[in-house]
Amino acid sequence: MHSGSIVKLSTRKARRAVFAALLGVAVVAGCFLTERLAFQEKFSTASLRLLRAQLAAGQIRLADERLTMSANMAAATGDQAWIKRYDENISLIDTAIAEASIIAPPAETARFDAATRASNDRLVELEREAFRKVRAGDLREASALLGGNEYATHKRILREGTDQFIIAVIAAVNADFASVKQRAFMLAIGLLIASLGGGFNLWRYFNASLMKSETTFLETEEQIRRLAMNDLLTGLANRTFMRHALQTALERVVKHNTKLAVLVIDLDRFKPINDKHGHLVGDLVLKTAATRLAGALREGDLCSRYGGDEFVALIEYETDDEIPRSLASRVIEALSSPMIIEGMTLQIGASVGFALCPSQALEDEDLIRKADLALYRAKLGGRGQFRAFDSSLDTHGDARARLEQELRHGIQSGEIVPYFHPLIELTTGCLYGFEVLSRWQHPARGLLTPDKFIALAEETGQITDLTMAIIRQACRAAAALPREFTLAVNVSPQQLQDEALATKIMAALSDTGFAPHRIEVELTEQALVTDIVLAKRVICLLKRHGIRVALDDFGTGYSSLSYLAELPIDALKIDRSFVATLHDRSESIKIVSAIIGLSKSLGLTTVAEGVEAERDATLLRELGCDFSQGYLYSKPIPAAELPGLLVRFSALAPGRMSA
Repeated sequence: MHSGSIVKLSTRKARRAVFAALLGVAVVAGCFLTERLAFQEKFSTASLRLLRAQLAAGQIRLADERLTMSANMAAATGDQAWIKRYDENISLIDTAIAEASIIAPPAETARFDAATRASNDRLVELEREAFRKVRAGDLREASALLGGNEYATHKRILREGTDQFIIAVIAAVNADFASVKQRAFMLAIGLLIASLGGGFNLWRYFNASLMKSETTFLETEEQIRRLAMNDLLTGLANRTFMRHALQTALERVVKHNTKLAVLVIDLDRFKPINDKHGHLVGDLVLKTAATRLAGALREGDLCSRYGGDEFVALIEYETDDEIPRSLASRVIEALSSPMIIEGMTLQIGASVGFALCPSQALEDEDLIRKADLALYRAKLGGRGQFRAFDSSLDTHGDARARLEQELRHGIQSGEIVPYFHPLIELTTGCLYGFEVLSRWQHPARGLLTPDKFIALAEETGQITDLTMAIIRQACRAAAALPREFTLAVNVSPQQLQDEALATKIMAALSDTGFAPHRIEVELTEQALVTDIVLAKRVICLLKRHGIRVALDDFGTGYSSLSYLAELPIDALKIDRSFVATLHDRSESIKIVSAIIGLSKSLGLTTVAEGVEAERDATLLRELGCDFSQGYLYSKPIPAAELPGLLVRFSALAPGRMSA
C-alpha cells in the first residue's frame, strides 16, 4: 500500500479514537494528525527532490554525451552539420546544471557549481576551439584537442561532480527521513503518557498505528536506498549494491550450508560497435544486453552491471554444481543473438568466468578475483565460451599480471624493438625491402619472440601502442637505407576494426619522414572475418594514403577468394606450409602454382614465405613467384646489423615491386 494511503488511514483511525475517548484526548489526536500530515508533506518533498536530482543528473550526462559526440564527429569528418547539432544542444547542459544547483544542499551547490561549471565551460572552450580548427580544415589538430589530457580531465571532473551531487542529495533525503522518525518516536512517548489518562485501549490503538506507520517509513527509506544502488542506464543493480548483496549471500552460505557461484560476464565485440556507431548506440546495446542477461538467469538471481561492458551475477543454489554451468551457457546463448538497434542488425557475444563458494573461496574479493581469472581463460579460448576457476589459474593469473605490467613498461621504454627480415626479388636476386618483426629485449627473460607477448598485447588493448612504436623505430632505422627499399608491417585483427588506423600510421610516418608508398600493411584472413564491411573501409583509407596492403598466409583460409573480389589488395603472401613441402607433396606445387596464376590474373604480387633452400627459390622462380623471404637469405636481424647486410648485397641494385 502507498505510504500516503497509510498515513490517511492512520489519521482516520486516530480521529475515531479521539471521539471514542471523548474530548479529553482531542489534543493528542490533533498532534497525531499534524505529525502525519507533516510526514506526508516531507515524504512527498523528499521524493520529488530525489526524482528531480536523478533527472538533472541524467540530463547532464545525456547532454554531455551529445556534445562530445557532435564535437568528435565534427573533428573526425569535417562535416559542419555536427557543429550545428552541437550548438542546438549546448543550452541543455546549462539548464541541467542550473536545475541541479537548485536541488542540492547549499554547501553542495557551491561545490558542485564551482567544480562542474568551470569544467563545463572549459570543455565548451576546447570544443569551440576544435570547431575553429574544423572550419579551417585542420581535422588533425581538432582531433588532438578533443583527445588531449586537458579535455579528458575536465570530462572526468564533470562526471565525478555529478556523481557526488547524487550522493549528497540522497544523504539529505535520508537525513530528512531520520528527522521524521525521531519526531515519530517522540510522539510515541507522548501518546504513551497520554494513554495513562485516556485508557489502555486507546494507548494500544495508537501504538499499533504508529508501528504500522514506522514500518511504512522504513520500507520507503529502503526503496530510496535501493534506487540509489541501481545502475541508471540498465536498471540493474550497480557495483555498490552487488558488493553488499555478495557479503549477505556469503553469510547465508555459512549459516544454511548452501552454495554460491559468482559469474563475471564480459561482452565480446562491444568496443568496435561502440567506437563505430557512437555511445548512444552503445548504450542501447548495453540496455538490450542487460534485459537479455536478466532473462537468462533464474528468478531471484541477482544481476548487476559491474562497470563498462562487464556484468556480475550471483547464483545461490543447494547442491547441484551444474547449475552455474547451465546458466553460463544460457547467458552466452542469449547475448550472442543479433540485436536490432536503431534499424541496424548488430551482434555481440559474451565470455563468462565463474568461481564457487565455499569450495574455492569464502571472501568476496577472492571470489571475484578468481571469477575474473576464469573469464580471462575463457577469452583466451576464443571468446563466446565459459570457464570455471581451477587452482592452476592462480599461478597463471599472477604471472600474467606481472607480464602485463612489464609489457606496458617495455613498450614505453623501447625494450620492444624492430627486427628486419629481407625480401628478395626472385628474378634478379636483389634485396628489395624488409618485413618488420618485433622482439622484446626483456631485462630478465632475455630476447622474447612475438608469440610470447603479441596475444597479451591484444588482450590488454596495448597492440596499437606496440605497433606504432615498432613502426616509428623501424622507419627511423630505415632512414639510412636506399629510398627504393620498402618496409612491410603486420597489423592485428583488432586493429583492422579501427577506422583511425590509417590516421595513426600516417602520424607515425609523418613523425619519421618516411614515405607512405614505401610501407606495406600485412593482414591475415582472420582480420577480415569480424566485419568485412568495416575492414574494406579501413583498407580503402590505407590505400587512399598510398599505403600498400598484402594478404598474409594466403591459402590457409576458407574464403580468401571472396576477399580478393571484395578488397583492393596489392599482394598475396604464400604460406610457409606450402613452401616447406614443395618437394615432398605434389599438391603443394599445384596449390602454389594456382595462387601465382590467380595473382597474375588479378594483377597482384606474390611473396613466398619460409624459403630455406636454394632449390625452393629456383622452383618458385620457375613457377613465376615475384618475391621471397626466408632463412636462405638471412634470419631476422636488429637495426644495428642492417649495414652489414647491405654490404652482402652491395653488388646488386635494389629491385622494385610491381603490382
